[in-house]
Amino acid sequence: MDSAEPVFKDTALHVRRASGSVGSASALKMVFASYQKAARTLAGVAHALADAHGVGDELTAEAQVMASNILSDPGYLPSVAARAWRWAPEREDIAETLRAADLPSDMAEAAVAVMSRWEGGKDRYDLRLADVLAHHL
Repeated sequence: MDSAEPVFKDTALHVRRASGSVGSASALKMVFASYQKAARTLAGVAHALADAHGVGDELTAEAQVMASNILSDPGYLPSVAARAWRWAPEREDIAETLRAADLPSDMAEAAVAVMSRWEGGKDRYDLRLADVLAHHL
């Protein structure tokens, strides 16, 4: 099949060829959208919670000094798994804070569920990325 790239020449659309089998482009779309949409939704919830507590400007200022693009660097995930045992209780506190502000707590609770799968990696900073991604700790 010919590339669709010439059709989009001189447009704002960036064409990236998927390197997998049939369906890989759709899988990539789902994977990327799962992160992008959730990240934006989390930002909305965080700003709503900050607004409920009168710290919206402080949240924005704090976020402006963060220079990370976490999706482009999966190599940091083993350190997240190693610390998940500490972060899960904090996420439970966040879920309670969200409920108290009459905001949805489902995403915070989902983060707790993911982190609980990483319990076996407690303080293990030598974890393999493949094991973290497969939740085999």
